[in-house]
Amino acid sequence: MSSALLNSKDIKAQALRLGFVRCGLAKAEPVAQPFAARFRRWLELGFCADMDYMRRGVEMRLQPDLLVPGVRTIVCLAMNFMPARHQPAISLYAQGQDYHDVMRQKMRQLMEAMQLEGRAFVDTAPVLERYWAWKSGLGTITPKGGFISVPGYGPTVFLGELFLTAEADLYDSPLESPLFAPPLGECSIAAKASLSSKNEALPQRGSGEGAFGDTICPALTSDGLDARRCISYQTIEHRGPLPEDLRLGTTFYGCDRCLRATPQFAEAHPTSEPAFQPSEALLQMKPADWLGLTEEQYRRLFKGSAVKRAKYEGLMRNIKRWLGQ
Repeated sequence: MSSALLNSKDIKAQALRLGFVRCGLAKAEPVAQPFAARFRRWLELGFCADMDYMRRGVEMRLQPDLLVPGVRTIVCLAMNFMPARHQPAISLYAQGQDYHDVMRQKMRQLMEAMQLEGRAFVDTAPVLERYWAWKSGLGTITPKGGFISVPGYGPTVFLGELFLTAEADLYDSPLESPLFAPPLGECSIAAKASLSSKNEALPQRGSGEGAFGDTICPALTSDGLDARRCISYQTIEHRGPLPEDLRLGTTFYGCDRCLRATPQFAEAHPTSEPAFQPSEALLQMKPADWLGLTEEQYRRLFKGSAVKRAKYEGLMRNIKRWLGQ
């Protein structure tokens, strides 16, 4: 390991040249106790549903040096994913190529250009991404959904981290102090009253105790996101039949309602990254086309796409529920 300090200004400049919209540096140290305690409680409540990988490596999520021995600096990066046009049946983040591949390639280019020593992570390792994004000054934490909102871009950003073994000459500070630790999970559903489209019907859970009220979706609780009640979890991560009372609105893969309901969504604007734009074939798909989707068409349409995480069987399960089949 080199004893030279990382030049934070040069790293940020190179990150911007590679297409990242924001870059911040945080000192690698244990996750602050309020955040750590909230994460542990989130797990205890079973809010991670069947995502068992969230239960593994808990200590590594909370202590960076257990994940990467000798880590001194965490460089956090944000990339705008808002497409200029989109297929309304698919969540905004999954319109183009798989963000894991796109970001990882650019992060490796950054490490090579700056001769950085360490490891790059893009949502595939036990890292509390939103915590470190906040800690490094990448953006603010939105009150309801717990998104990271980057000034000038809003919450439509992908996050990635470089765990580096050298100290930096300067570390960034959070843009604000959170009133709470951010909800944990892959997605969240914000205020129903804030939804802009009457067609964005939230899934129903009956009436009375535990049902959807007029303001807050029960997937978003005071203890964080309950993935078991989250549309994105059910349509992407969950294997097996969908809950009988789950209704899908505009999308059958993922859910953008919470994202669109976030006030900072008004800052979102199209990305300049071609890889995150949908293909013409995807844009042209209509409900009847989706219902008749063959496995061969699925492979061709979603080659290199994050949508393949749901697999063909899972996608058809979603489509049939979406169309009321």
